[in-house]
Amino acid sequence: MKRVLLADENFPLLVVKGLVAAGYEVLAVASIGPGLSDRAVLELAREQGRCLLTFDADFGDLVFFQGMPPPPAILYFRLQPIVIEEVLAATLRALTEVPDGCLAVITRNEIRLRPLSAVRSDG
Repeated sequence: MKRVLLADENFPLLVVKGLVAAGYEVLAVASIGPGLSDRAVLELAREQGRCLLTFDADFGDLVFFQGMPPPPAILYFRLQPIVIEEVLAATLRALTEVPDGCLAVITRNEIRLRPLSAVRSDG
């Protein structure tokens, strides 16, 4: 079964369309609630059990330093400049390689994982 996804407002809609074409269920913040706060986006991903796709580093801060409960996984992309085909390929690869329970930092050359369980060990 494929993961269900939440694409942050900054995540390219052309990549969202590519993911849908690949059989993923993707909810795009840009379509349902432009301007939602990062906290609201994170809460929505957690409540709906969706893996969060984002180019925004603030989600790691919200989870690790401000104690917000995480969604199943956060895929944080650091791919600049944004090339749609590269982002789609990197996303499809990450969705098969990144397990639930992780924050993944995805660059052109690697995927670095940080367990989201580290959030609970601090408190």
